[in-house]
Amino acid sequence: MHENLRYLLEKILTTYSEGDYYQSLLAAKEDYFVKTGKAFEEDEDYESRMASFNDWYVLQYQPDDSGKSFFEQYIESHEVPPEMVEAIKQTNHALFEYTGTSFRGQHVLKDILHDSKITLAKEHSAPSMVKGDIFIGRTTFYRMEHFLFNGLRIIPKEARSAMKKEAKKVRKLSDKNQELDFLFFTESLKTKWQRYGHVDVSKIFVYPENRIKSGNR
Repeated sequence: MHENLRYLLEKILTTYSEGDYYQSLLAAKEDYFVKTGKAFEEDEDYESRMASFNDWYVLQYQPDDSGKSFFEQYIESHEVPPEMVEAIKQTNHALFEYTGTSFRGQHVLKDILHDSKITLAKEHSAPSMVKGDIFIGRTTFYRMEHFLFNGLRIIPKEARSAMKKEAKKVRKLSDKNQELDFLFFTESLKTKWQRYGHVDVSKIFVYPENRIKSGNR
């Protein structure tokens, strides 16, 4: 992620996780891990999961009836360069596949949820994954280039078919709430797979037929 954006998000996170906001942080963590599965410090992806939580807490969590995220509250009371505000507002939370590098040596992602291709910035560091890896994460567009957030969740490749089928159903709805529900549910399946690694992936990554209708939020 671009250093300017990373610094801004860290500043907002610090602002809204201390003092009077500490209880809000605890409530958000409980909500997040109920939806995506409990995290343990010994998990190999614990740090990246916490980074994902931090991004969700700042950008998507709505702490009160105002319906505004902490990011939205922050920019109402602090001066933030318009290009940075716009970049954060364009954050894309999705299911991706890392497809390797382009002929120019830039890292390329396939956005499975929105059926699009994303080429990361020229100077973007290499993602901690190999070609073909599937993951849940966030990207944004800043200064005419795409950047990948640090928080991501690698999903078993063997579940590709089931996830792509469900993602296509969700995409047709054009509903951000349904997209988030799909991503959370998929994360919960990954957590379940972590706990029961001896069980075949296809037995765990099952999307109920009525899941989208019910919302399951």
